[in-house]
Amino acid sequence: MRRNVLRAVVALVVAAVVVAGYLQVHGDFQRWSDESALDGACDGLLDRNVVRGVLGAGAVEVENERRGTALVGCEVHVYGGGAVEISILDTSQAGQYPDSLFTGSQAVFAVPVGHGWSGLFGAGREDVARADLFSATEYEDVTTSLALKCTGTRSPKSLYVSVTTTGDASLDDPAERPGFTRIATSTASRVSKARHCGAELGKPVSSLGLPVIRDEYEPLGTAQGTCSGIPAAHGMAIATETARGGAPHETCRLADADRRPRYVLEADFGPYAQQQLVLAAEDSYEDTPNADTPAHQRDPGGRMSWTSAKCPDGQALFTLQPSAERGERRKYPGSDADLAYERAALRAFAERSAKGHGCSAPATP
Repeated sequence: MRRNVLRAVVALVVAAVVVAGYLQVHGDFQRWSDESALDGACDGLLDRNVVRGVLGAGAVEVENERRGTALVGCEVHVYGGGAVEISILDTSQAGQYPDSLFTGSQAVFAVPVGHGWSGLFGAGREDVARADLFSATEYEDVTTSLALKCTGTRSPKSLYVSVTTTGDASLDDPAERPGFTRIATSTASRVSKARHCGAELGKPVSSLGLPVIRDEYEPLGTAQGTCSGIPAAHGMAIATETARGGAPHETCRLADADRRPRYVLEADFGPYAQQQLVLAAEDSYEDTPNADTPAHQRDPGGRMSWTSAKCPDGQALFTLQPSAERGERRKYPGSDADLAYERAALRAFAERSAKGHGCSAPATP
């Protein structure tokens, strides 16, 4: 009897040792597999520790890897922690890929990353009718994009890094918000070194503004960001704006006292301006910006006005277009007074934007 009990105890101990050994080996293999996947993801340009710090310690899956002469990309999914989609671009190819550079959305204006970075921080949402845009359950994804101006002789002229994060973190929490930028900034640092770019990098992002909802109006006369200096006249009463902060793309939206949208003004710098000019060259409309025409004022039937300026990172582009609510026809200038206001609005917008980026005075038509 005792011998049978002893045999049973020994069998249980052996089984426990085998199971423990298996679990340890299996766990070590899983950790090795996850670390190997992160180290090789996106052509080895990700910082594994930063990705773990943002997405957690769950099992890793890397998919949709893209490698080419101008574009590197991948998606990283971490079980229980969310996912990121990363794109790294030689900006000489800007405009060659659909939506290759992130500008935000028409419903939610992206804000500057700041802290010495030329970049944008923006969010999408699942239901544009919901009022509480930035609760943890209502944003679809959060994007950080960074443009790097290269100084190396063996590097591209500039590089671009975009990281879109999907997860459960609260965008509405100022303390959590900077965490969305960590993968982008660490990847930008690695990309600059690996591609011999020698870009001047920004500092760690310690604070970050909340993306601006399109209907977040303020009096035009008190605007201090991208709409500052635009005359509050000719029926223009309110504006939606963001801070400037060195962003490569800026937006200002003007509306009348009844909150009916009237104009959208945009500024693009560096690769963003290059992308706009490439896309405009492919447009079937004659009344679109081109590199050979530094400034243009639209006539009563035109689509947009534009001007440009010379900047340290190339040509900048500033545009003005009429705007309307969904389902309404765009309003075109019906009088000389309308056209005069447009000229004044675009001039004020472009002058302040160009000065903030160290550019020359914008051209006049």
